[in-house]
Amino acid sequence: MEYIPSNAEDAALHRKFHAMNVGGVDFTKAIVERMRKQQVWSGGDGSLIAVIGRKDALALRHRTSDVLKVVNTELAAVPISDEELWSQTSASQADSMGMRTSNTGSHTKAPSGSPQVDRFKTYLYIRGQKCIGVCLAERIWEACTVLVQDCQEEKTHQLQPGSKSSSISISEATTPALLGISRIWTSNQHRKQGIATQLLDCARCDFLYGLTVEKDQVAFSQPTESGGNLARRWFGREAGWHVYID
Repeated sequence: MEYIPSNAEDAALHRKFHAMNVGGVDFTKAIVERMRKQQVWSGGDGSLIAVIGRKDALALRHRTSDVLKVVNTELAAVPISDEELWSQTSASQADSMGMRTSNTGSHTKAPSGSPQVDRFKTYLYIRGQKCIGVCLAERIWEACTVLVQDCQEEKTHQLQPGSKSSSISISEATTPALLGISRIWTSNQHRKQGIATQLLDCARCDFLYGLTVEKDQVAFSQPTESGGNLARRWFGREAGWHVYID
């Protein structure tokens, strides 16, 4: 999108978009109250985390899609269509989309005819009338292990998905995984407050009904440099955590 600072309309749009990125995405009181019914966590300051999925009301899904457009722009990430965002998937479908095989050569997928499951859930961190953090979680089936950079003993390849990313080495072999972190974002004014960590913890406790996903079965999509730093802090180690190819 071309931006001409001298154009009044362009300047107004730029200020509005910048305000959304810096301070969070504005919600109406009515939307916040509806989001409150979807909450999976609440903080002492009135903050809450709401989860929105495929079966939720159309108005909530539309607002969530709007927030993700801001997130994708901020992260320079590939947009996700509504059709894809609110779709279902299965292990056999994931395999047909090009998922890797394990080091034994066998595919890590469920038996044929495995049931459909919701592909994504979005976790929105809301404070007041603003969404100030987002975690887009995805059902995955396998992931690669992040290796120490100077490791030469295993077969590895370099993963450097974008200009904002730092290169990391990952194994060619894959291990089973359950939960993918497709997008993780906190508004500029609210970083270093533990918001991203709280979103990650909520996602692994809520994403699969009745099951808390172990951290070893959580994987990040190709992370930006700041995303990689977050992953290292959350997993508590420089290497040995997982990424997946989305």
